[in-house]
Amino acid sequence: MLNDQFTFASYNIRKAIGRDGKRNPQRIVEVLNALSADIVILQEGDLRFKGRRAIFSSADLFDQTGLTVIDVAPQDPGLGWHGNMLLVRAGVEVNSVEPITLPGLEPRGAVVSRLSLGHRKLDLIQSHLGLVPAQRKRQAQLLAGCVNPACPTVLAGDLNAAGSAPPSLSPLHAHLDEVVCGPTFPTRWPMIRFDRIFHTRGLKLLDAQVYSTALARQASDHLPVSATFTFL
Repeated sequence: MLNDQFTFASYNIRKAIGRDGKRNPQRIVEVLNALSADIVILQEGDLRFKGRRAIFSSADLFDQTGLTVIDVAPQDPGLGWHGNMLLVRAGVEVNSVEPITLPGLEPRGAVVSRLSLGHRKLDLIQSHLGLVPAQRKRQAQLLAGCVNPACPTVLAGDLNAAGSAPPSLSPLHAHLDEVVCGPTFPTRWPMIRFDRIFHTRGLKLLDAQVYSTALARQASDHLPVSATFTFL
């Protein structure tokens, strides 16, 4: 972090399974290091059908990246909540986390975190939304209702909606500004903007990118997105 600036990243790591079909967490670690973000959210960060066991060791992740894994759901056996993980760098204090179960037939979740960056406050809402548009819209409505207008907020994740203004995300577009990063899926030939970052007007966007390198295109089926903000 530099003064009131911070860099945020969102990355669906597909349980560390790359395009070659092999699970290789070290590739994800290398991408995280290249991103150099202060706050990182991951989707599909735990095994889904094997008791939601963790893919990573928190201690190893810290040793290799300098990022601390936050226990967002103590009741969950993995490191995330429905695969949603939160990692922060030194200087970011996590005051509280609230795991939320999203409506719909698929098991989906979100996490609302209250953060401090020095003397600044930041709310973070992270999620991996559902595949069915009608259910996804209900989930987006719930997340929009979590936004505190009095606090600068970032809302992000794999939102599973294509197009520049998908109807299922209209509750988010009604309350927040979207960062236009670019297509992230599939990594072989990115065409779809599944991975999105929104923010409130208490934050000014300085830079944004889809991180696309040979390694990132191999490490998962999604490319990570990042944005640098400053507080207003």
